[in-house]
Amino acid sequence: MLDGIKISFIAIVDNNNRYRKDLTERIWEHEKHVRGLLKNKTCLVGRKTFEMTNWKGPRSWVLTRNINWRRSGIGTIHSIDDLHLFVEDNKIYVLGGKSLYEQLAEYVDEMHLYVFNNKKGEEDWIRFNMKEWQPLDYSSNKVWSYAKLERKQKEIDQ
Repeated sequence: MLDGIKISFIAIVDNNNRYRKDLTERIWEHEKHVRGLLKNKTCLVGRKTFEMTNWKGPRSWVLTRNINWRRSGIGTIHSIDDLHLFVEDNKIYVLGGKSLYEQLAEYVDEMHLYVFNNKKGEEDWIRFNMKEWQPLDYSSNKVWSYAKLERKQKEIDQ
């Protein structure tokens, strides 16, 4: 199904904090990243994320269980099992939130997380074991932080 497809997950972790109640206000670096990907990369967008952002490009798709859901200018996929049918270069960029991540978690190879910092220093979004991930890049300012993570290769028993 998804074997051989590299999945790069790009997300804003907003934690529904007081600064940003939804994605109507965005991190500019994240927006540039997403807009660049939408120009010519295969992208999968969650339905809720699409409805908040209207992100679409010539090779972008929305994942939704609603078989009647359609929008102009973007393809629709109704099952993760069909994802491989729409990937041309064995790599897909997933632009989504918690629900989409949870469906694809075991297949994600790389993550780009843009996190709105909160005063408690806690983000209740997705759960993953940091021991399975290698940090490749990190930057921060007072309002938001960015982390690029790559899944560590599993050691093969010999």
